[in-house]
Amino acid sequence: MLKALVVDDEEDICEVLSETLREMGFQTSTAMTGEEALQLTKKNEWDLCMVDMRLATAVTGLDVIKEVRTRWPKAVVIAMTGYVDLGLQQETQKLGVSGYFGKPDD
Repeated sequence: MLKALVVDDEEDICEVLSETLREMGFQTSTAMTGEEALQLTKKNEWDLCMVDMRLATAVTGLDVIKEVRTRWPKAVVIAMTGYVDLGLQQETQKLGVSGYFGKPDD
């Protein structure tokens, strides 16, 4: 079974994305902090990671993506954000993310 990790500091977004991914056949896990996400990347292999770029923690979404890329270079990584930041988008592209999506305001 394919495994997906959803990283977002908003619980409702984690729930919606996890449910959608489960319906698509993924086994899902969620992390609401960057620190929790780093722990999960050390313990599990991921096929797909959806990562909020603006986590309200010391460990950023970019930190999480870098760790995923180091440990699981073949994983599909999707960066998500509710803010427009072209510099951050360019940084994620350098790390080979598969997509960069804006989150809705509500």
